[in-house]
Amino acid sequence: MKIHVIDQEFLGTKIAIASFLLEAPEGYILIESGPATTQDTLIKKIKELGVEPEEIGHVLITHIHLDHSGGAGYWAQRGAKIYVHPKGARHLINPERLLASAARIYLDRMEELWGTTLPIPADSVVEMEEGSYQIAGLEIQALETPGHATHHLAFRVGDIIFTGDVGACRMPGSDFISVPGPPPEFNLELWLESLAKMKALKPETLFLTHFGEVADAMSHLEGLEFRLRDCVEFVRVNLELEPQELSIAYQNWDREQAEGAGVPVEIYNSYEKANPSFMSSQGIARYLRKKRDE
Repeated sequence: MKIHVIDQEFLGTKIAIASFLLEAPEGYILIESGPATTQDTLIKKIKELGVEPEEIGHVLITHIHLDHSGGAGYWAQRGAKIYVHPKGARHLINPERLLASAARIYLDRMEELWGTTLPIPADSVVEMEEGSYQIAGLEIQALETPGHATHHLAFRVGDIIFTGDVGACRMPGSDFISVPGPPPEFNLELWLESLAKMKALKPETLFLTHFGEVADAMSHLEGLEFRLRDCVEFVRVNLELEPQELSIAYQNWDREQAEGAGVPVEIYNSYEKANPSFMSSQGIARYLRKKRDE
């Protein structure tokens, strides 16, 4: 199996969102469609690899957030099957609620960021539960991995795991890990359980949607566990701030953490495109308030 990491150049930014093209024994598999706005770039780069888009019969989506799934409808139009968690399937078939939820966060930037998300015919959607699947002659294990989202899957192929957002964000050449914790489904306990599940499999390599290959898989997963706890603790201490004040405080703290890890400004800008820190402050705060009120 050969893996091609494809940079979608989201919003003209390098290393923010990746797709992964797998050369399987019986065809091609695409992991992560990315948003609708990057499809021209994605198709151009796939063709540069000598592959026609119509040759890709299987598109695996880790979860339905628009930076991962928004372009899936364009692949369904070309005849591909779209694989997704059962909880996410209905939102790909009818994305109305998904788009309304995103619009509450992104407001008038929806078109700029995500473009036109196409509904997918029900017979083109394959619901994936945890377990092993034979796809294009390749054995792929779907791993139920909530924490970032309740409808999240990671995909294991041999000693490799494609993590989606449960593996967080880490840019090439950097050790800094950015936690994507947007509302409404961030859950620390579930995320830690997902990390424990992946660690138990002892992967050698991770492929992060944000961004690319991580060779020190176990070290990354352990570092992510620390970062998760650290981020939640920062928000907990500042939970009584007004939402806008909390977002600013979290952004400043996150930037300081990145600078302390030696991340240059231009690379931190890629982190922010991939995972706006203000969204993580909102998602973690919502989780903490919910726990407090239980």
